[in-house]
Amino acid sequence: MKRHLIILLALWAAGSTLTAQDTIRLTDTKDGSDNQISVRNLKVERTKERTLVNMDFILDALKVPSNRYRAFTPIIKSKDGQNVQRLKTLIVSGRRQNIVFERDGIDPLYADNCINVRRQNDKPQQYAYADAVLNQPWHRDADLVVECDLCGCGDLMKNQQAFLTSLLPPDPYDLIALTDVVPAPQKKIRNLHGSAYVTFVVDKWEMKPDYMDNRRELRKITDTLDVMAGDPNVSVKVIKIHGYASPESPYDHNQMLASNRARSLTNWLKEQYNLPASVFAAPESTAENWEGLHKALKEIGTDVLPHRDEILAIVEDETLPPDPKEWRIKIRYPEDYRYMLHNIYPGLRRSDYDISFNFSDFTLEQAKEVYKKRPYQLSVREMWDVAQTMEPGSMEYNKVLQTAVNIYPDDPVANLNLANVAIRQKDLLKAETLLDKAGDSGEALQSRAVVRILQEKYDEATSLLDQAEAKGIDVSKNREAIKAMTK
Repeated sequence: MKRHLIILLALWAAGSTLTAQDTIRLTDTKDGSDNQISVRNLKVERTKERTLVNMDFILDALKVPSNRYRAFTPIIKSKDGQNVQRLKTLIVSGRRQNIVFERDGIDPLYADNCINVRRQNDKPQQYAYADAVLNQPWHRDADLVVECDLCGCGDLMKNQQAFLTSLLPPDPYDLIALTDVVPAPQKKIRNLHGSAYVTFVVDKWEMKPDYMDNRRELRKITDTLDVMAGDPNVSVKVIKIHGYASPESPYDHNQMLASNRARSLTNWLKEQYNLPASVFAAPESTAENWEGLHKALKEIGTDVLPHRDEILAIVEDETLPPDPKEWRIKIRYPEDYRYMLHNIYPGLRRSDYDISFNFSDFTLEQAKEVYKKRPYQLSVREMWDVAQTMEPGSMEYNKVLQTAVNIYPDDPVANLNLANVAIRQKDLLKAETLLDKAGDSGEALQSRAVVRILQEKYDEATSLLDQAEAKGIDVSKNREAIKAMTK
């Protein structure tokens, strides 16, 4: 009689449970009968010391002739077949065969490690199988199969094997838990800071837009103001100008120039825009830009400025007033001073500008439209709300969270939520960079712990989980992940 095995069971992860429909079917091609057994509730667990296998063999549709038996042996085998470990054999015997076993003993092939069950043909019957073997390193990458002795003759060459499941370690990304944070509502104030190198006629402070490169420099300020001032969703809050002069003249004279030039630029901006007078802060000034000179000298080599170090020592001497400091450099190092006068001092004469904007608050529907063309007008919370209208993890969803970080690069919550996206995308390098700016909330600590778990740095992960738990975060799932990955 020829029998063969049809496997209706595909692939199941270690530790999973099979449903009632997962069946191993035995087909008798001689008489047309359709004998089958079912395997339910298959579960494979690996502790630190043992690999445990549990399953229910459902025998309801299995017919065993009175003088025969069927044997089912779960086997753990490595992928390459080099390592094999046989578990306890389930023998299902017919009535007369069972009497023989009781009188003469079990077939020697199975006698050392088996359980014998008499089959009650045509009646519901099942056997709760359980066995455990000492854990072996190769178990982590092995398969669990069941060897079926269908002829009851103990001839291993005729036995067939049915794949049950893989003992591959669990995917750590299926075990970890991350917590996204809903950003708090916030006032939408944006600050723009920059420097314009507006040129004035020597010893003058009258603002001349067409003089030298002034038109280009002024566009640094006006291009932004033109857009913002014309947008109904934006209100300009503050415009502040801070003027700087270089040190080559007497200090009092430079103070007068810097102050008047800052006032002149402020007044010119007032004339260009129909904005409330309260928007324009009182202009500020620094008579001599020694800080800028110090920075510039640090960036120049001695091949260009031979006495750079000596000049730096003079600049850094806090006991010297500004004018003696200037004259000492000029008298002692005239060639270096001449270079500084033509190549460094012009860059010290600048006007810094700080502009603050307020943006309107939007409903969700408005925010969805604003996001398409002017996302910079949305707060982190408004962009979060827009993202929640999309499928979590989708390209569109992730792009909104990325945009939030682009616009608010130092916002802890925006960085945390995008870091969680990066973790789910298995981009741990990006996640670590973002988490550097995510603050020290419990949620951020947990995300850092998850990165360490995925990097198999379990001691560091445990320490971070302890800190997160102390801040009220439920970290139990991540602690279980560490246990599962270190078995």
